[in-house]
Amino acid sequence: MTYTLHSRLGSGGFAVEAVLTAAGIKFDYHPMASKPDVPLGPGIAHLNPWQQVPVLELEDGTIITETAAILTYLSQKEASLKNGPVLWVDDPAQFLRWSVFLSVNIYEGILRKSYPARYVSGYPASAAPLITGSVRDAAIRRVHEAFTCIEQATSDHAFLLGERMSPCDVFLAMLYAWHNQRPDLPKCTWITRQVATHEAIRPIWKRNFHDRLDFKWHEL
Repeated sequence: MTYTLHSRLGSGGFAVEAVLTAAGIKFDYHPMASKPDVPLGPGIAHLNPWQQVPVLELEDGTIITETAAILTYLSQKEASLKNGPVLWVDDPAQFLRWSVFLSVNIYEGILRKSYPARYVSGYPASAAPLITGSVRDAAIRRVHEAFTCIEQATSDHAFLLGERMSPCDVFLAMLYAWHNQRPDLPKCTWITRQVATHEAIRPIWKRNFHDRLDFKWHEL
């Protein structure tokens, strides 16, 4: 099967593109002609009515959206994600647990941090800066608490699911890089560095984030 990935540079589609590439899975890449922080608009609505990427299109026209859902589907379908050679999913239950955790507790929190105005309404214009600032501060704190939970959960093994890198680690690395590295999160920092500098993933990371993140994780 050959997949079609609809995405744009700097978006959550990085995680899907990196996993497909690292696992040696054939896919066509269809980049959207837009930049992060700019609404995609109706150009993607025929594929995803929520008007977000990534979107994974199967050969039969089936559409899968949401990064965690796409990675879950691939981990169940593709042998190269079940036994390597680069990425492994040898515990499906833990994969589901942490991919959903990342999506619900961290990805959504980063969206609240980045777009706080989406999450408030009904306030006078004069109060908007204070309200959105409060939403943003709370989101940053909550996201950091979620990363701290991951830090504790990985205290006795190398990566999120065990001793080998999985698609969850790619997802984690992208989100942590958006959060920015923190001295009290050494394991998250280490995992992100392993992902960003992996020979199969580094070119994709560089293309997506070199000009979008202050810290150059992919540089050795």
